[in-house]
Amino acid sequence: MAGIFGFFDYTKPGPGVPKDAPPKHPFIVFFEILQRKFWNFVKINLMFLVFNLPAFLAGMFVMLAFFPNIIPDALESPEGMFNDIIMKFVLLTVMMCVPMITTGPSQAGFTYILRNYSREEHAFIWGDFKDAAKSNFSQSLIVSTVNFVVTFLTIMSIRAYWILIDIGQIPGTLGLIGLAVMFLMFLLFACMNIYIYPLMVTFELTLKQLYKNALIFAIVKFIPNVGILLLNAFIVFLSFGLIIPFNPLIGFIPYIFLTMSLTGFIINYYTYPKLKKYILSRLEAEEGEDEEADDEDYLDDDAREDEGSEEDEDDGGEDGGSSGNGTGNGRNLRTDPGTGVSVVGEDGIIRYF
Repeated sequence: MAGIFGFFDYTKPGPGVPKDAPPKHPFIVFFEILQRKFWNFVKINLMFLVFNLPAFLAGMFVMLAFFPNIIPDALESPEGMFNDIIMKFVLLTVMMCVPMITTGPSQAGFTYILRNYSREEHAFIWGDFKDAAKSNFSQSLIVSTVNFVVTFLTIMSIRAYWILIDIGQIPGTLGLIGLAVMFLMFLLFACMNIYIYPLMVTFELTLKQLYKNALIFAIVKFIPNVGILLLNAFIVFLSFGLIIPFNPLIGFIPYIFLTMSLTGFIINYYTYPKLKKYILSRLEAEEGEDEEADDEDYLDDDAREDEGSEEDEDDGGEDGGSSGNGTGNGRNLRTDPGTGVSVVGEDGIIRYF
């Protein structure tokens, strides 16, 4: 007997899902997937950290070289230096979660798996990761390079405006306008990055089409997009003790095992319904119309062939009748449905042909 006296028997089939059961709320489905795939999320997180190491190192180099003091007076004490490095690490983590800073091919494979999870489809962690990274290698590498450059140039422009305003080189109003414009551009570009990789692994698009569609989604869904960005930033800040104070080193535990895959899943779970609603559903509708048109053309061709064959039969029947009558010999021709043509011979016997 499986289990203990019939209890705890996991080999028994469950009650199943009723046919007429209403669909579950997406919020509930999200946590059900997270629960079912938890250990897969851990594996994916570890893979992400390993394969995105080049982007992380490049990002930290830029942060340390061009942004020496995020926290004022950080160099005056070891504690200040430590907090400054942690802040840079946290900000870089947020940009990798979006993902603005990433290694393109690994991000494509990472996104493909999480996109499949978001639509409740199976994915082989290593096999699908490798295939998606390979098939999108060139485009994803270009995208990650462009995103890296644009991201840090925008951040440096924001920092430059901030410094010039602070030292009085730019009038206050003009400087604030320029700062607001640059910050809005940075926020819009971050929203674009929510969609770039899901679009890449779902559709075959050129680089121009990829950024164009990402920009459209970033503008049309700007408010909820910003909400997703803030949610991801909140998760990262919370894990490193920047919201509820605790030792920031504790934040490296969720960072190593869950943070990146969790935020990546949130982004894909959010973006895929948008892609399905505005792109996939329209493509499917267009394909359905094309199939209906092909079916109509096929039926019309069949009808024409049937009409042609009927006309040929009618012509053949008329020709046979006239030749029969022309033969004479005292024979009478008459048609009998089902038996063909009957000929009455001179001996009075009816023969069918």
